Amino acid sequence: MMKNFLILLPLIFFFYSCKGQDKDEKKRIETKVYVANCKGEYSTKEKLTERDKAWSLNSNDIEKIMNLSVPITDEEWHFSYPITPCNIDIKGYSYRGKKYDLQINGGSYISFFDGKKTQILGCELPECKKYFLKPKENMNEEDIPPSSNSKSAQNKNYSVNFNKSDKNDLILIEKNTNDYTLKAKTDNKVFFTKNISCDFIEIDTTTKNKQAFNLILGYTDQYQNTSRKIVIPVFFKNNDLFIEKLFIATLGTSAKTGEEEWMQKEISEKTSLKQLDLDKILSE
Repeated sequence: MMKNFLILLPLIFFFYSCKGQDKDEKKRIETKVYVANCKGEYSTKEKLTERDKAWSLNSNDIEKIMNLSVPITDEEWHFSYPITPCNIDIKGYSYRGKKYDLQINGGSYISFFDGKKTQILGCELPECKKYFLKPKENMNEEDIPPSSNSKSAQNKNYSVNFNKSDKNDLILIEKNTNDYTLKAKTDNKVFFTKNISCDFIEIDTTTKNKQAFNLILGYTDQYQNTSRKIVIPVFFKNNDLFIEKLFIATLGTSAKTGEEEWMQKEISEKTSLKQLDLDKILSE
């Protein structure tokens, strides 16, 4: 009897050893690491850092992010989520019983595609910050670009690609005494000029749709706090710039709570950018 037991003992050890290896292998598969792909630069001309380039998430991180995230509207995405040039792409991710292609952006949002349409999730809770490069922006605390007497600090250039060609396309922003001048240049020739009255202006060239860039206008109150922000997707066609809609966020008082909150709306306005009458739209 003892002899038979001694013979079985190595077999039992081998069985549990293999079982332990199976668990280790399974754990290794479950914690697969996905490394970000970073292309280009930030629309603000911020340089990519080593932290940006080394950003990665494992499968457990992604599961936690998906559980923390909630669906957001296009307006929320435009206004509140920074766009980084770093994405983590995952094919065939299982989410709520369906397969999706995920693109996780370092700006705290996830785009997922089911073969028919794309949806966006935002991760805005404090627990989300450790997983992303940049957290959701709080417009109440938004920094206003500082004023400067230096002409070079007031003027900004943004590289764009109107024709998807090798031409040197640029958007130029020039600060005047009472407004800004926006110019568009292709092949070293200016083809568009428009003066815009606002308190600060930015160009977002990291776009997801077919627009050439997003024009971002800001307005401040007497305390230099942002009170209104407008995001305008701008399209290039027939050597001119056009728009189809505007996203407007205005700081106001909620009728329900009496607290200040951002009220957002989308306005359809199909026109050339040159003919856009912001004063009329904002007065309506």
